[in-house]
Amino acid sequence: MIYYTEKPLSLVIEVLQERGYTEDFNLLEEGITYKENNAPIDLSELVIDKTYRFTGFNDLDDEAILYAIHNKADGAKGIFVNGYGTYADPKANAIIDKIAVNDDGQDWAK
Repeated sequence: MIYYTEKPLSLVIEVLQERGYTEDFNLLEEGITYKENNAPIDLSELVIDKTYRFTGFNDLDDEAILYAIHNKADGAKGIFVNGYGTYADPKANAIIDKIAVNDDGQDWAK
């Protein structure tokens, strides 16, 4: 489920950090990492818990999508932000599409 919000990205990030999503997931050509050694994580171990879409009401360049992700292997939780629409990174989209989604149906940023 994608939650559309008019709240700023920074505010939703604060809400997620309060819920333990403190890691900064980074994109590599072959996957996603958050560890200091930049070793890619097995995508089958990752789960997307929430997806928030931000629309640039005043500026279309502000369109973004935020993913709250956790790693089943070590319990780490973090976020990944990508552009949206024409500003999306196609490599990131291809990797995100490989990650399972398990949303509890509640908008945490309300």
